[in-house]
Amino acid sequence: MKVPEEIIIDLVKNIAGSDTVKLLHVLLKARKNVSEFKIAEKLGISVNAVRNMIYRLQEYNLVSFTRKKDAVKGWYIYFWAFNVPKAVGLIEDMKKKSIEKNEYELENIENTRLYICKPCRSKIKEEEALECQYFCESCGEILEEQDAAKRRRELNRILKKDKEHYKISSELLVKHKEAEAKKLEKALAKEKEEKDAARAVARALKKAEKEKEAEERAKREQEEREKAEADAANAENNNEEDDEDA
Repeated sequence: MKVPEEIIIDLVKNIAGSDTVKLLHVLLKARKNVSEFKIAEKLGISVNAVRNMIYRLQEYNLVSFTRKKDAVKGWYIYFWAFNVPKAVGLIEDMKKKSIEKNEYELENIENTRLYICKPCRSKIKEEEALECQYFCESCGEILEEQDAAKRRRELNRILKKDKEHYKISSELLVKHKEAEAKKLEKALAKEKEEKDAARAVARALKKAEKEKEAEERAKREQEEREKAEADAANAENNNEEDDEDA
């Protein structure tokens, strides 16, 4: 599945942190699973740092692995790959939810006064802000009223990007499902062809076996007839000799 790299990067940044993007580049460029030691070497960081980033991606099932036992040291080495179809499915799901949430906020932006804490990047309603006397309960900073016009522009920008990514991911998933369906159909057709060929071979062997049995039976019957004829001829000769002696 060929996917625009920017939408994968955007996903990874949001769910696993910006530092995992460099790991993502290594996995996407690799043609096969890459060992965590090789990744650490390429990125110039420790294996533990690599594992930390991998585990963050693994929480969303975005990576898969195979493992091989080191013949010398005896421990297992893990080889990792990025699950692109899973990532695309996650993008579609997350963007759909984001679009619904932001469209709702955009529709109600004029009717709701919100207050924000810039250091914490938190947002609360006016009633909650009044209760805490317009100070952030987490860091103590003064809350500022949200600029509705500025927020509207920001929401429209976010929605535009989200809708683009949602459209791309949805189309890619449709193509992927079609490709997988064709692959399955081809595999089933091959399996049927192999089964038909096996049945044909079995029928041919059974037919050959029956023909062999018929030939052997005919041969035995022929031998029995010849023996019977020989015995009858011998008996007749013996009778003639007895008559002569008499």
